[in-house]
Amino acid sequence: ELAGKARIAGRNGRRGGMGALKQDENKKEISEDDRKRSETEVQKITDAVIADIDAAATSKEKEILG
Repeated sequence: ELAGKARIAGRNGRRGGMGALKQDENKKEISEDDRKRSETEVQKITDAVIADIDAAATSKEKEILG
């Protein structure tokens, strides 16, 4: 259950980051290319965080189940 909430929090962080990038592009603070590169980085970070959460959950499950 906690792992699921952590995954949701990670995805919400990604959503917030992507939204901020789009706002910056709309304000002409960054270019479209910069936004796309940054979105790729945000996605990589999100994927890594979710993989860590899954690994921790699996480890804890094995610990509990013996």
